[in-house]
Amino acid sequence: MSTMTKVFVVLNTVLSIALSVLFIAGASQWGNWKDLVQTYQTARDAAITHRQNTEATMNAALALKDEAIASWQGRLQQTEAQLADAEQNLAGQSEQLALVTNKQMAAEAARTTLQEILNVQTGELKSVQKQNQSMLAQNMDLQARNSRLNSRVLELTTDVTILTDELRNMQEKLYAAQGGSGGALRAAAPAASGPDELAVAMTRPPAVAGEIRGEVIEVNNRYASINVGEAAGVTAGMTFMVYRGGGEYVADLTVEKVRPRQAGGRLSTMVQGNVRAGDQVIFGIE
Repeated sequence: MSTMTKVFVVLNTVLSIALSVLFIAGASQWGNWKDLVQTYQTARDAAITHRQNTEATMNAALALKDEAIASWQGRLQQTEAQLADAEQNLAGQSEQLALVTNKQMAAEAARTTLQEILNVQTGELKSVQKQNQSMLAQNMDLQARNSRLNSRVLELTTDVTILTDELRNMQEKLYAAQGGSGGALRAAAPAASGPDELAVAMTRPPAVAGEIRGEVIEVNNRYASINVGEAAGVTAGMTFMVYRGGGEYVADLTVEKVRPRQAGGRLSTMVQGNVRAGDQVIFGIE
């Protein structure tokens, strides 16, 4: 055999061995791959089953989630509606609060203004009260002075009235003593030795018979004059009743001074107000 043939045989042998080894290795690998494919198929089937179960579970969960979402959406809509109503109520309450706040501010401003006015008026009132107290003290002083002056004026007026009555009485007696009936009076009274005795004889009052009625002609405080005198039988000390209108009792008048046709005296026991001119007087009612 040639060298080439030997080489070819060797190569063929080597190649056969290599192919055998490769075949054996491929067969072994194929079994492994087949087992691996079966394992993968089993794992795939399990994964598919698990995926299907998971999808079913997820679908059920999604359905529940959709129901929950729908329920929450309904609640959300209700909540949004309630929120809208609440916002409207809040807007209305805000407006009312603004109105109340404005009114409160206006009331506070008015109260402040009134307080200021009250403070001013209180100050003015205190000032007026002080002035009033001062004026009251002055008024009391003036009233006291006026009372003293009135008392003095009353005394002076009474004295003037009494003196006037005495003067008139004396003048009337003087006129009567100097009248044209002097001779007859002297004949009737031969024992008279002078004008004074003649005047006394002429002005001697007649005896009172029955009632004496008259009228008030002048009033000065508590002193009054009436239109009846000695000619009607009036004498000092008589007490006349003063009445008015239909017979209302007014006061008493005690005669102090008497003239021929007038008399004057002090008033007392006044029950119907002040005596005035025109009131009637009467003496001797039984």
